[in-house]
Amino acid sequence: MIPAFEYHQDKKELNLLDICFGIGYNTLATLYYIKKNNLDIKVNIYSPEFDLELLKSLPTFNYPKELEEFRNIIEEIATTLKYKNNNINIEVFNGDAREYIRNLKDIDIVYQDAFSSDVNKLLWTKEYFYDIYNLMSSNGIITTYSIATPIRLSMSENGFFIYEYKKVLKDRSTLAFKIDLPFDTTSDNYKFIDMILKKERNPTAQSLRD
Repeated sequence: MIPAFEYHQDKKELNLLDICFGIGYNTLATLYYIKKNNLDIKVNIYSPEFDLELLKSLPTFNYPKELEEFRNIIEEIATTLKYKNNNINIEVFNGDAREYIRNLKDIDIVYQDAFSSDVNKLLWTKEYFYDIYNLMSSNGIITTYSIATPIRLSMSENGFFIYEYKKVLKDRSTLAFKIDLPFDTTSDNYKFIDMILKKERNPTAQSLRD
C-alpha cells in the first residue's frame, strides 16, 4: 500500500482494485492511511468477493482499534455492498472476480491479495494478469505479497516491470508497473527483478496458466 501511494502521490483521485475483499483489511487500511497522513485525495475502491455470507457477517468481526472508526462503513457494506461519501466510493461485487474485472478500466492500484495460487490458481495466471494489465491506467501499479517466480512471470509476460519491495530484511513483496524505472533504483527498498535473465538462468521456470 505505502509504495503505491508514494508512487501516485501527485494524484487527487485514485481508482483501486482490491482482490479480494475478504473482511476488508486492505480497504480499511487504505482509509486509515489516508486519514492518518491527512491526504487530500478521493478514492474509488472496487473489490470482488465470492463469499456472500462472509460479507454479511462483517459487523461481527473484531477489527484492530485503528480500524474501529470505520465500522459504519463495514456495516453499510455488509448490508448494501456499497459505501459512498464525498471522498470515498466503495463497491463490493459478490461473484466471479474474473468476470467482474473485465468491466473495469483506469485502475491505478491493484491490491493482489487473493488466496495463494495453490488455493485459487485462477487469480494468479498469465491470462488473469492479461486482463489486469488491460484494465489499469497507463502508470498503474500492482502490489502483492507473493514473491514466487511463476507469479512474477505471469505478470512480466504481460508487459509488467517487476520490482521487489523490501521494507525490512525479512519483509519482501512484489511490485509490478506498467512503465519502467518508476523509482530511484539506488534506493535500498526497491530492487528491479530482471525476469528475462531469471528465465535464462532457470529455463524450466514457467508462468501459471489457466
